[in-house]
Amino acid sequence: MKKRGLMLWSLMLAGSMLIMSSCQSEYDKMRRRELASGVRQDSLFFGIYMGMPSEDFFARCLSLNRQRILTNNSDGRRVQCFIKGEDPQIIMNFYPNFKENQIREMPVDFHYASWSPWNKQLWAEKLLPKMVTILERWYGKGFIKMEDEERGVIYVKIDGNRQIVIGAKDDQFVKANFTDLTNPIEAEEIENVPARPKTTSQTAR
Repeated sequence: MKKRGLMLWSLMLAGSMLIMSSCQSEYDKMRRRELASGVRQDSLFFGIYMGMPSEDFFARCLSLNRQRILTNNSDGRRVQCFIKGEDPQIIMNFYPNFKENQIREMPVDFHYASWSPWNKQLWAEKLLPKMVTILERWYGKGFIKMEDEERGVIYVKIDGNRQIVIGAKDDQFVKANFTDLTNPIEAEEIENVPARPKTTSQTAR
């Protein structure tokens, strides 16, 4: 009986390793295919793009603020908006990582505006599949599901040089990260370009 249980466990372990290997292989194939295509996809959102000079980024955000599309979040350190047409409302916060005064990476957080620790229907694990659907609407289908040691389930999509990775950050936030695979940036290379003065309006994407 003990030997049979051990055999079953070994088969299950082998099966899970095969699945993870298959997912990793699918990612590697996608990465190789997209990088080999030579296609550049630097577009992010709201007319913001990879390689955008910091001054142009701030000017763009100011213009969109005047149109009541973007605002600052509560501490004034990140850009914020509501995603249009979603009920319950979803808040999007972002601020680029710069190197040599150009956007090199774009981390984005999403969370339900009415999130609370006692309402698990509004937790990140519930928001994640909805955000994958929204990102597919914005950037097209093709996200693959993978397992990350720290974040658990994540979804990845690569178009040319642009990689999008999205997964739960904690109980409240879903985090997406936009990177340029042909021009990666390390944490120690990030330059903290000062944010511009706080703006006032708040509206939807």
